[in-house]
Amino acid sequence: MVNNVETLAYLPHIVTMGGEAFAALGSPKNGGVALYCVSGHVNRPQVLELPMGTTLRSMIYDHCGGIRGGRQLKAVVPGGSSSGVLTPDQIDVKMDAESVAALGSMLGSAGIVVMDDTTCMVRVARNVAEFYAHESCGQCTPCREGCDWAAKLLRSIEHGRGKPSDLDVILNICDNMAGKTICVFADGAALPITAYVKKFRSEFLEHLEGRCSVGQFPSALALGVRA
Repeated sequence: MVNNVETLAYLPHIVTMGGEAFAALGSPKNGGVALYCVSGHVNRPQVLELPMGTTLRSMIYDHCGGIRGGRQLKAVVPGGSSSGVLTPDQIDVKMDAESVAALGSMLGSAGIVVMDDTTCMVRVARNVAEFYAHESCGQCTPCREGCDWAAKLLRSIEHGRGKPSDLDVILNICDNMAGKTICVFADGAALPITAYVKKFRSEFLEHLEGRCSVGQFPSALALGVRA
């Protein structure tokens, strides 16, 4: 039997207090507590043990002291790199599996990454895509080719090359990856890339015009390296 450390750590508490009492600590269909790892642009990054269903807003502002330097919140990754990014108007979500899934994302590992308004979402999407392209085992064609293709297109867009229709090509690639491979690795790559492109499309279009709203357009040297 294989379990993660968090599951095993809660077993003594469940045995001691009883399953029903432990489940009552969380939300109706997601009982108990969970470990939430909050990192990124918050004043107090930390691992929080909280009842399932605690809101994302409460984690960021009550427990982690809000956004560093008093800046504005721009985006939040709620459950690790393979979860779909959330926008500021979505942070009142209860952090349990069902509530996050209802927003088209997932709780996943509960690895929360907070990003402020200095973050270039094109760069984030490219970075995520390159990670999955590197980590793909290459067994399934949709994953092997799709991850690499998406990463190349995003790299090109970040550097101001390509055309607006490339964004729709990326979405099509992701659609042809999700649910079409032996394991769910391709799904884990397609979900975040799709979310970044759909929710921050205007930033991708800015890069195609040779500019970045947060001043992170690659330098001429980087352009030469990537050419």
